[in-house]
Amino acid sequence: MSLSENIAKLRARIQRALERSPFGNRQLIIMGASKGQSLNKIREIAELGISHMGENYAQELLTKAPISMDLDIQWHFIGRLQSNKIKHILPYVTSIDSVDSVELVQKIGRVRRQLELKRERIPIMIQVNVGQERQKSGLSPDVVENLFPDFLEEGGVEVVGLMCIPPAHKDVKKIRPYFKQMKELFEKLKLLHKNPEHFQYLSMGMSADFEVALEEGSNCIRIGTALFGPRPPK
Repeated sequence: MSLSENIAKLRARIQRALERSPFGNRQLIIMGASKGQSLNKIREIAELGISHMGENYAQELLTKAPISMDLDIQWHFIGRLQSNKIKHILPYVTSIDSVDSVELVQKIGRVRRQLELKRERIPIMIQVNVGQERQKSGLSPDVVENLFPDFLEEGGVEVVGLMCIPPAHKDVKKIRPYFKQMKELFEKLKLLHKNPEHFQYLSMGMSADFEVALEEGSNCIRIGTALFGPRPPK
């Protein structure tokens, strides 16, 4: 199946999920989970209208972003971020969507000031370990709620949303409670935000579960296989 056919099929599935959702139609980011994908594929998908891309590894992002400046690609960092990589990726990313500590927020703000970037604030999402799984990054929902005021204190950063990867289940219906919990947490934190109009994104849902995520209120989905096809072997 061609990439254009993948996109058409994906958009049709998205529309049906939004029609089923009690939250109705909404502005939606379709983010290509582009880890391991060639720049040629990324270029083709961007030219077909999907311009948000999420990378898991700083080095891979840095091999792609500088040579794709002719395209209107908005790069997001969605993996575990090492402190020594912050200064390298900040000039290229639209947002960092996998922030899992107040310390990391402070480092991002400090590096932004050192680099003297034109942007006054770096958009970030807090990664929530909604299933409280030991092997996954992110903070548990109650910790996020307790620390939220501290995340808002760093002047060089703007908290624009939440991101999660729920526990995997063969039966996607079993994932629904985690997405419901995330939506409730998102709405609660929006009331606590200093600039609630900037707290916009609930990033949840990947190729295997994005339809359930959309039904439960997601407005940012991160799609790999359903968009690009199977990831090429390493």
